[in-house]
Amino acid sequence: MKLGLVLGAGGLVGMAYHAGVLHALEEEGGVAPGEASLIVGTSAGAVVGAYLRNGWTTRDFWAMALAPPSPSPVPGLARLPIPQGMRPLSVVADAVVPGLPPVLVPAFSNPCEGLRRSLGSAWVLSRLVLRLPLPPLPRAVQDRFPGGMFGLEQSRVRLEQDLEAAWPQAPLWLCAFDIGNGQRVVLGRDLTSAVTVPRAVLASSAVPGLYPPVRVGRRVLVDGGCHSCTNLDLAVEAGCDVVVVVAPMAYDTCSPPGWAAQLARRWPARSLARERREACRQGAKVLMVRPTGAEIRAHGVNLMRRDGLDRIAMGAYEATARALGTDVFRQALGRRRRRQRAAGRRG
Repeated sequence: MKLGLVLGAGGLVGMAYHAGVLHALEEEGGVAPGEASLIVGTSAGAVVGAYLRNGWTTRDFWAMALAPPSPSPVPGLARLPIPQGMRPLSVVADAVVPGLPPVLVPAFSNPCEGLRRSLGSAWVLSRLVLRLPLPPLPRAVQDRFPGGMFGLEQSRVRLEQDLEAAWPQAPLWLCAFDIGNGQRVVLGRDLTSAVTVPRAVLASSAVPGLYPPVRVGRRVLVDGGCHSCTNLDLAVEAGCDVVVVVAPMAYDTCSPPGWAAQLARRWPARSLARERREACRQGAKVLMVRPTGAEIRAHGVNLMRRDGLDRIAMGAYEATARALGTDVFRQALGRRRRRQRAAGRRG
């Protein structure tokens, strides 16, 4: 059975959530995320997916997400034991994780430059609203009014140091959005000869308005979450029988948050539900991992914040471990493990 791993958008909070979920999948469920037949990554999920394909383990992400116990635990979340010697994500991020502090580095040094970037960012956002195929602005105009109030230079340097430029042999598809024609671009499946893995990660995580678009040939690319926060349909199109979807920006409908959080997450949740229905119609088994109401209280509203990432990762681990004990997860993952063992014996 082909296992597809879909890693959704969610900023730094989403990366911490991924760390907890993926570690639980391996430790509690016996599933090695890095060995999935296909990894589909969007925004924060693109960062995690690229590092998984470049040799990082779930324990690497888990170790960085841990920190000393928070003085204000979240109601409903028990606290896991913290291994000795682990340092918080905010400490090791400078040395290891791409795009972590400082993540919001102003790209302008004076009010005039800030105004030009504001106008450029407004044009990028207008393209997302209109989504009509219009001719691109002249290159000179784009250079004069660049989109994005914050820079990606430090992230670019970090990614190029940590990741191989060439695409891995194991399938890795990273999703971006072309503001020129209003369509999704799947990097790693298309344009593999025109873009490196680090640049594809930058394009997939270039949040419109915050970060400048990334040019790939004639395309002007921004965050793939502008099309879908998960892009689950790609794993189904690739023929995956079982798809594990990690969706930090949706919410668990069995344990929903308050009405305000539901409203804020309405579009990601509905989009994921629609993609899941279509996937099931095509015969795929979809296992969704989404934050519960208690976890969302720990996530907060600022998805780019640095504090409390340890609580987010631990809450994700605990919730995923509980989900792995349900019949749905046991049957799907257990059936896959039995087939793997049978294939090993035949080999």
